[in-house]
Amino acid sequence: MSIDTAKHAFGVLKAEWEATRSTIETEQDVRFRIINRVLTEVLGWADSQIETERHEDEGYVDYLMREGDRARLVVEAKRQQVLLIDTQNPARQAYKVGGAALKGARSGLAQATQYCLNFGAPFLALTNGFEWIAHWPMRGDGKAQKDHYAIVFPNHDAILENFAEFHDLFSRSGVGKNLFKIHINGAEGLSLTHSEPLRPLRDPKHLKRLERSGMARELGDVLNRFFSSMNGDDDPEMLSACFVESKESKEADATLQRLTESLLHEIETVGNDNAGNLQDEIRDAVEMSRKEFVLIVGNKGAGKSTFIDRFFRSVLAHDLRTRCAVLRVDLRDSNGDISAISTWLTEQLINLCESILFPGVVLNYEQLQGVFHSKYQRWAQGEYKHLYESNKIEFKIKFGDYISRVREDSPAEYLQAFLAHATYARQMMPCIIFDNTDHFSQPFQEAVFQYAQSIHRNVYSFVICPITDRTIWQLSKHGPLQSYDTKSFYLPVPPTKDILQKRVEFLKSKLAGPAKQSEQYLLRKGIRISVRDINAFAACVEEVFINTEYISRTVSWLCNYDIRRGLNLSKQIITSPQISIEDLVRIYISGKPISIPEFRIRKALFLGDYNQFRQDDSGYVYNVFSVFPDMLGSPLANCSILQCLKDKQSESADIRDSYMELASIASYLEPMGIPTTITKRHAQILLEYRLIEPFDPTESLATEATLVRLTQSGAIHLEFALTDSSYIEHVGLATSVREGLAADGIREKLRQYIDSSVAAQTFHELRKAFAQYVLGEDQRFCTIPSSYRGQIALREQFKSTWVRDFTSSSGNKSDSRKSFSATVRPLPKNR
Repeated sequence: MSIDTAKHAFGVLKAEWEATRSTIETEQDVRFRIINRVLTEVLGWADSQIETERHEDEGYVDYLMREGDRARLVVEAKRQQVLLIDTQNPARQAYKVGGAALKGARSGLAQATQYCLNFGAPFLALTNGFEWIAHWPMRGDGKAQKDHYAIVFPNHDAILENFAEFHDLFSRSGVGKNLFKIHINGAEGLSLTHSEPLRPLRDPKHLKRLERSGMARELGDVLNRFFSSMNGDDDPEMLSACFVESKESKEADATLQRLTESLLHEIETVGNDNAGNLQDEIRDAVEMSRKEFVLIVGNKGAGKSTFIDRFFRSVLAHDLRTRCAVLRVDLRDSNGDISAISTWLTEQLINLCESILFPGVVLNYEQLQGVFHSKYQRWAQGEYKHLYESNKIEFKIKFGDYISRVREDSPAEYLQAFLAHATYARQMMPCIIFDNTDHFSQPFQEAVFQYAQSIHRNVYSFVICPITDRTIWQLSKHGPLQSYDTKSFYLPVPPTKDILQKRVEFLKSKLAGPAKQSEQYLLRKGIRISVRDINAFAACVEEVFINTEYISRTVSWLCNYDIRRGLNLSKQIITSPQISIEDLVRIYISGKPISIPEFRIRKALFLGDYNQFRQDDSGYVYNVFSVFPDMLGSPLANCSILQCLKDKQSESADIRDSYMELASIASYLEPMGIPTTITKRHAQILLEYRLIEPFDPTESLATEATLVRLTQSGAIHLEFALTDSSYIEHVGLATSVREGLAADGIREKLRQYIDSSVAAQTFHELRKAFAQYVLGEDQRFCTIPSSYRGQIALREQFKSTWVRDFTSSSGNKSDSRKSFSATVRPLPKNR
């Protein structure tokens, strides 16, 4: 929750507590009515993160707050009558632990400090519900604990007046970021950070959005529509036709087809028994000998949903497909409420069953009677035989009431009746797909998995769950997956280049058909024909993004092989003013091959619609040389984090071993001189820009317990910093730096570079000056231990690449002004 929401919640609770204060007497009253609610409803701690009454030799710790496996906060509770503060000052203050103001709190602080020592928690709170004391007990600075300060909130009014600080100190997010260190250091009068104003090397007053010509705007709209149609989200035909097959997907196709055929054969075997009414009774009780529960495992962007849709749409034999009742539930449509997910799933499946088994009609009595036929027969021959024989209308009314009650009061039973009807009366196999569960937290995924298993155990069915590899690791280690028998198929992520190629070919095949047919296809996709032949644009896409290795690999890596993000980035590049759309049209009209200089493609990638790099407008490219003005450090801090994770990845035999706790990364970098607070702050931004990824895909907050690993985007950014002169020119030289002679020298060389007729020589001097500044700042803030070979190699490579003689770099194929090109050839005229 936001801090404003938390403050409002505290204000509401405060009014309640003040009104009933006389009834809050015992420690249990304080814990149950105040502390529990503050921790969960105000400070954002989840129940699963709170341990209570944990026994130790010294006693029972009241509250132990954890992030993952790490203890983060001890909360010691006292009853209200125990006064912790020996002063009548009602305002928030900081007092010495050994001073007179905290005499009454010393025993409680000592007790909580011992718990911190035993469990490894760095921070504690001592409270009687109305008074709150924040203390950082273990410093390692050589000072006695009694000489350190604690921050005191003597009443609820003081908390409300200083709520931002209270929230920083005790909230889950604040404790995860170690904000208590900042506040307590500040209370003790220490200089918290090295802060200086920073100014960009490129003057932001020259930043402007580039104008487009009228033709460029018109054709840009066409290209936008073209790329949107390539996404294929609303085009199942495209998704199916453009699925990039792999060895693994072909094996999964064959196995799933065999499983489907085998399960349908078993249904047919049972269905061929002609035993009249007895058969109906048997069908209700028969337990099939085989059912299947299948996991489709793959990273985000591997095409798990597309694989399943394609399998039932075009891979599975038609005669088998017609006998499958495909019930696909898209979990993205749910609100994510774990407590209501079973009810929501049941309702979704009921609606799907009704629409598939009785398409296009409102269910009538006879159809419902058919679904509940065995129960109808039971009533007619059993409990209500005499009513059936004497008054069939009354009998039917009574049975209709029964079905209505089942629908309202027992929807799970109602659903099972429809699934059984599909199997035994229709001889169809329910194929139930729980799609896109990986968009939610692990507990939510576990709840869906448990629900899917309950369906699988109670109803003859073929259950399919697409799931990410990280999710399956989590569920197999801690969750219900370890208790059930499932079949798993792994789908690797195809390169963006292969996906683009298939989609361009698909669209070109549509456009190669009869003119009216292709025009209708385009209009359905929202593309209006603004030029004589849109194949020209397909040719541009094909050549720039498929046949140019640098671009296809860079786009794939920057988007971490996420096809939707890859298509969006491709669209941004091709429609950028840095690339002349007029030239692209000329490619097709002239009939002669022309070149798109690669430096223009790189500018489109790094600058987008502007003449300078603008971080706020860049969702894919991040300036790894960025530093914080209020917490100065090395411009290579981001690269140091990425290099640390790269080293970890290179020594890991299993992908699961390539993850590191953020606390471990911070501990590794701290001896270099990079403080933990800076590491965590950089890590949060790297997480947001997807240069690193968490083990839990739903985790967005970088805490010490967060497990992260290097992504493909992180790897390409490290490559940018070490080898790509275009990145140095457009992104690096947009860095905000400290004022001084070095910065003035870089700006002067930048001015000379812009005005120079000898661009290559001037640019070499410019990037050398920038690299020397970066290395100089790094040496100012960091000292690399001799055993840190990866970090040493990082800096040596940076120096070797950018701080060297011009003569040795003349062959560098990444120089930004060189005339690299992606040759685009026109399509044959008959197309």
